Amino acid sequence: MNSYKVLVVEDDPRISESLSEMLEILNHEVVGVAESYDEVVKIMEKNDADVALLDIQIKGDKTGIDVAELLKNDYHIPFLFTTAFADADTIKRATKHSPYGYLVKPYGMKDINAGIELAVNNHKNVSSLKNEEGNLFNTDNLFVKVNSRLVRIEPKDILFVEAKGDYVLFKTKEKGYIVHSTIKNIESKLDPSIFVKVHRSYIVNVSKIVDIEENNLLIGDLVIPISRGQKGTLLGRLNTI
Repeated sequence: MNSYKVLVVEDDPRISESLSEMLEILNHEVVGVAESYDEVVKIMEKNDADVALLDIQIKGDKTGIDVAELLKNDYHIPFLFTTAFADADTIKRATKHSPYGYLVKPYGMKDINAGIELAVNNHKNVSSLKNEEGNLFNTDNLFVKVNSRLVRIEPKDILFVEAKGDYVLFKTKEKGYIVHSTIKNIESKLDPSIFVKVHRSYIVNVSKIVDIEENNLLIGDLVIPISRGQKGTLLGRLNTI
């Protein structure tokens, strides 16, 4: 049985507690429980999740559908809606945000586990297809579009890649190049033997790291944050003595 990091968005404490217990029994890790859109933002700033379970009706002015849009555009993780309302209008509004499934309350552990497994695997398949369709570079070449020109960058010269809204910054020692893309898309195309994701907004060239202290690393004189969820992956890539 696969184990995943799960974000729970639910404003009923009894339901969220029950759901968290079932997820733990299924060997999944609950990275956070949020009752509102703002709480989701705070949790995701400090944690990484593989999948999210979203109640449609939550606290505050924004709904679970707004959370879905945030997770899709900024974090690029799959999500399932959990709802007691399976009426046509609710489903129609939710479907616009391309969920990976629905769990209609009440649901059991088998429903949860099957839904999560399908969501994560379908998301991987979709990402794989996108990569095959639009791979811009290999281990030796990277061409970024600057105005009307395609400029070649040597991957080994890249210090780090930083997400900036709907754009991504490639930073070399001499220059910075802005590309209209997502950090998730760029990560899938970079050579994993050279680069590692250390934060939801940063991918770094491992060979350029000069110092690591607590939750930050240093490349040149630039300080880059390391998320708790990615620190283990980073340390596993280092040749430590």
